[in-house]
Amino acid sequence: MQPGDTPVVVWGRPAAHFCLGQHQSAQAELVAAPHVPVLRRPLGGGGVWLDSQQACVVLVAPREWFPHRTRDWYAHALAPVVCVYQEQALAVNQVEQDLWLAGRKLAGSGAASIGHAGLVGSSFLLKFPFDEFARLISSPSQGFSEWLQAALRQNITCWADHASLPDWDWLSMMYRRAAVGQFGWRWEQSVLRDDERAACATWHEELVPEEFGTKKTVPYGIKVRSACFLTERVWDGQKVRVLTRDGHFERVWLSAVLHLPETALQNCAALPGEVAEVLAQWQPADLAQQYAEQVMATACFSD
Repeated sequence: MQPGDTPVVVWGRPAAHFCLGQHQSAQAELVAAPHVPVLRRPLGGGGVWLDSQQACVVLVAPREWFPHRTRDWYAHALAPVVCVYQEQALAVNQVEQDLWLAGRKLAGSGAASIGHAGLVGSSFLLKFPFDEFARLISSPSQGFSEWLQAALRQNITCWADHASLPDWDWLSMMYRRAAVGQFGWRWEQSVLRDDERAACATWHEELVPEEFGTKKTVPYGIKVRSACFLTERVWDGQKVRVLTRDGHFERVWLSAVLHLPETALQNCAALPGEVAEVLAQWQPADLAQQYAEQVMATACFSD
């Protein structure tokens, strides 16, 4: 793509697969025998589930088409997507680079610049297979897997949770109509030529070698969505499991501390001293301090 070229929107429904970030290890992140194909992309970030219940939308345009500041690209490029939802009385709003609905993440998005082109990609998420996704993730315990399924449902939503599912041709038409209103475009339908399809395969050359180690993107756990993490770690044979959200504790479980409510730390600051003070209600002070340090060393609060 060169300056002044016509923008292009790539629209498609992928077959079910799990897509890892370039520096992720499938051995560390996923179960030993995934039931769907696993791919890696030549970009960073964490694992992403894709399937035919998503309409993937990637807008590619000359750099000058986008706002000057990259952080403003998302609102500009995703405006037609937001418009489609809002026309269906779904109050979608943008949170950083993601789209949210009713307090939960609806769709992620990503941006990049390649040569003279910029691109922003996202999707219409009609359904999300929460249990199927959770079964793919390498889990240190059954409890971790159960917490993951619950956390996914609490933090991620989809079209089907709020309205009847649309027809695919209608959804495509609605997106194109919204883009006409936003950008004044005229549409020309096309498919990739054979030489373009062949060129697409060159992305394999950009991949770094597969990392077969045990290092995880999120140490001891997984990122559920932005600023939400589930982690579990073993200390002297005892397990500590922590779910954090937006910089705070959501749930905590210590196998060594019987009768500790999972919500015990919800109103607690993420500081060892304050965690120890709360745990001291169930344990002697010396053990409370020890367990507080283990909780803090297990938990993840940000990227």
